[in-house]
Amino acid sequence: MRRYLAALCIWWVALGCARVPSDLLRFGMTPEEVAAVYGDRLVLVSHRRNSEIYFVRQPAPIPGVYPPLVNEKLYLQFRKGTLTGWKNEWDAKKLWF
Repeated sequence: MRRYLAALCIWWVALGCARVPSDLLRFGMTPEEVAAVYGDRLVLVSHRRNSEIYFVRQPAPIPGVYPPLVNEKLYLQFRKGTLTGWKNEWDAKKLWF
């Protein structure tokens, strides 16, 4: 049974079903294009001359496993209006007060 489960997991990953939200990003995108891809507005974190940092909060990429406990923040760096980099950050909710 373990072999079948392992084979199923490898097959699932190999088909690309385990995509993370940042797989949709490409260098050179504008903030409007990124907002359209995620279907959510970007939140401005920092602004300097010709450089902005935004973030988008997304649920965990594996539905059914983490959603009640984990959120993913995706930080996006734009320079001169185009996407130059991004970073994922996982945020785990505390179970105690």
